[in-house]
Amino acid sequence: EAVARLPFSESPPPRAARQPVRHRQRFILMGAVRSRSLLILAQLAASTAAALTTPGRLVLLRHGESAWNAAGRFTGWEDVPLTPRGEEEARTAAELLLTEAGDVRIDTVYTSVLGRALRTAGLCVEALRRNGRPPPPILPTWRLNERHYGMLQGLDKRDTLEKWPDPAALREWRLSFAGRPPPMAADHPFYSRSPERLAALRAANADGEPLRDEDVPLTESIADCVSRVRPFWENELLPALLDGSNCLVVGHANGLRALVACVQQNVDDESLPSLGLPNGLPLIYELEPDGSVRYPSEGRCYVPPLQAYYLGDACLVFNALDQDRSGALSRDELLDVCRASFDSIDGDGDGQVAAEELAAACGDELLRDADTNGDGSSSREHAAAGYGPSQGRLGAPHRTYVPRRLVNFLEYMAWWNRQKRGAAGTSLKSFDQ
Repeated sequence: EAVARLPFSESPPPRAARQPVRHRQRFILMGAVRSRSLLILAQLAASTAAALTTPGRLVLLRHGESAWNAAGRFTGWEDVPLTPRGEEEARTAAELLLTEAGDVRIDTVYTSVLGRALRTAGLCVEALRRNGRPPPPILPTWRLNERHYGMLQGLDKRDTLEKWPDPAALREWRLSFAGRPPPMAADHPFYSRSPERLAALRAANADGEPLRDEDVPLTESIADCVSRVRPFWENELLPALLDGSNCLVVGHANGLRALVACVQQNVDDESLPSLGLPNGLPLIYELEPDGSVRYPSEGRCYVPPLQAYYLGDACLVFNALDQDRSGALSRDELLDVCRASFDSIDGDGDGQVAAEELAAACGDELLRDADTNGDGSSSREHAAAGYGPSQGRLGAPHRTYVPRRLVNFLEYMAWWNRQKRGAAGTSLKSFDQ
């Protein structure tokens, strides 16, 4: 309107008027100025509208417990079902979204093409529908699949940790950013490029980005997962979030860690392989209009180094134990867990727990039970194993993961769930006071 009122906005006279040349040049110049002004105003309006659009929230959810989670096996791209407990975890996650995520409506659900993630996504959508929420579409993509574990796929984790002939190499494959297990051979019992497995993957991925044979890996590092997930983040997920859509991503531990590396740029390579993403526990990112992470939100629970908050009480309990706010529990912090269940570590049966009994159970026995990723060796042992520098996400040298006697949030949740189920052979019955 302001431009329309400017003196040069009037229309030029008809050709019959035959204005002098200088007048025609004046009208041409005025028309160009007016067009340029209108273009600037249109661009300003578009940028203002974009700035006024509140980005949607990103909800990350690891699938419920699978059959191989329960058995302690390397799963990767193998398609295994949820356990009954895993199905219940999916329903509980949906309940947390309904009761603790405020008025968040889920507009779109993205998931991998593996059955355990698809089933978890389906159970969440069904719970939303039963509670009167509009059911969002479920969009599978192979880019959200779990990290491929190569020749380790299908092996028992604890048995492999104890018997592998080169423990240092095994830890490097599992706990570093760039470590990659040996590739799966064609005679592997769970060969990922077998005709039947390729057909099943393509059937689940029918409406997504086409899946070529060479897109199915035979081994991967966390770095490879980041490279696989990044195009999905940049081309589909981030634009949807910035447009105001709330998106639920149902995936897998390492696939979601790779997505975290895209969302939160300040997570270093050393921390990435052990980020806490327990089964069935929603994790929510809030974004600024420029795509950066909004952090922190008042009244929400965070576990460092993540700048996304967890729903539910587990995060609050963990942080109460994590006195130094490191994001992992040390030997000393685990003493609190033992004291809360001292009767179960009364080794001599005298009704009391000696300091030696307490220290022993909270040291070797507890860490052995809770430390499922095998990083409970000392730094000296780690150095002797020959660890050295490797390349970071941006090509810069970085330190590989240095094992410490720490139990991260993921291990804590897995251990605590075993306590609640009364797993055989555990040293602690419960610390639920």
